[in-house]
Formats: sequence, structure tokens, C-alpha cells
Amino acid sequence: MKPVLLFYSLCVLAAWIPLLHPASKQSTGSAVAFPGWTSAPIPTGISNVPLDPRAARFAADFPGKISTFTDGTRTFVVRWVRMPTRKLHPASDCLRGLGYTVQSTPLFVAADGSCWGTSSAHRGTELLRVSERITDSTGREWADVSAWFWSAALGHSAGPWWAITILEPAGNLDLKATL
Repeated sequence: MKPVLLFYSLCVLAAWIPLLHPASKQSTGSAVAFPGWTSAPIPTGISNVPLDPRAARFAADFPGKISTFTDGTRTFVVRWVRMPTRKLHPASDCLRGLGYTVQSTPLFVAADGSCWGTSSAHRGTELLRVSERITDSTGREWADVSAWFWSAALGHSAGPWWAITILEPAGNLDLKATL
């Protein structure tokens, strides 16, 4: 029984650490005004796509701003986050909720040196390549939402942050070829 009590005690302590850490109060970024979508680290010349009703409901309660853009092929889900939150979650969670099967793939380092977490998602014959990363105003970046959350919650990164998810077609699955 002692190991179980120790485990639960450590869980409670871990849950309270972000609240007790004095630097976490500085990382909220809540006093910073939204700079506008043109400040987002995404390509210029892409078109804004209105959020669907379900995404709009989620965005209304999100601690920041959410918008979607397209260049005609790729979809960019852009989130401006003013404070550490568990409402910022990996794209894989949303995609699984929409019926996709998601598989993690290796990190991707772009030509500009930025590091992206990647995965593939498929539903039916549709196959998507998913890339995502989070950045702060000092140039720090995270390819993993959980790593970002703890860094932000413990005050190791000051907000606000940009979270960018790129969904792009990776082709169609040829189901006959895989059987």
C-alpha cells in the first residue's frame, strides 16, 4: 500500500508545481495584444479559410486565436496562444477524433533549420502528411506539444506562442496494392 500512496502523493505534487513556480506567472503573455495573422510564421499570399462551426466553437473558448489558411494544396492551422494551456493539443488528437488513423513519423528539419514534428494520417484512401511546431518570441521551438506545455507552464518560455500545423496530401492509398 505504501508505493501506491507515494505514487499518488507525487502526482499531486507534480500537478501543483506549475501553480507554485513563480516564473510561471511571467509566462502567461496575457498582457500582449494579438499582433494579427500577418505576423504568423507562415507563407505570405495564402488565403484565409473560415473555421467550420465545430472549430469556431472550440476557438471561442481557446486562450488565444485560431485561424486556418490554404495555399491551394496545403492547409495551415495557425494558433496564437497567450498562456500555457492544455487546450493546445497535437493535431493527432483532432485527426483521430475525425476518424483518421495516425502514425508518428521522424522529426523533419526544414531548409531554414526549423524542426517539425511529423506524422501521417489516413482515412479511407486519403493520406495526409502532418507537420507541426510551436515557437516563442525568442526563437525557441518545440516539435512536441507536451514539451512546450511544461516548458511554458514552468516559466522556461515566455508567451505568447505561435503553433503551426500543416496538413498536406501525401497521395492516395492504393488499397489494392497493400492487400
